[in-house]
Amino acid sequence: MIDAILYVADYPALAQYLSLSHPALLRQTDGGEILLPPVIDGFARTKSVQNGNAVLAYARFRAAQAGQWRGIPGIEILGEAEFTGRGTADAVYGQVFDDPDKLAKYDSVYDRTPREVPDGEGGTITYTPPDRFGVVAGA
Repeated sequence: MIDAILYVADYPALAQYLSLSHPALLRQTDGGEILLPPVIDGFARTKSVQNGNAVLAYARFRAAQAGQWRGIPGIEILGEAEFTGRGTADAVYGQVFDDPDKLAKYDSVYDRTPREVPDGEGGTITYTPPDRFGVVAGA
């Protein structure tokens, strides 16, 4: 199995492409209609993170699935590693955090900036999001 962080710059365009070229990769009703809004289906993944049209997801693919998804226009794999259990996510995220171009794409979708949030008592506290938006179990 392969763990990967997927980056999609234009999710609506990807969904349209999939609906025309690979409709089985989108979640469908029992009657075969593609659900709206479109949801990519068929592999384990975290809840996606979205900013505008751009999306990030941490996914786990079987080997054949990884090859199929690598060939789909509009999907960029920011980091990937063979799933070997604990530590796999470190290898995947390390590829993103060690490459300024990949990290810029990652940060354009997932905001890691510390921010002030209400504390529930009329004041504020500083919240710093974790560097990682998600990991599939066991990685």
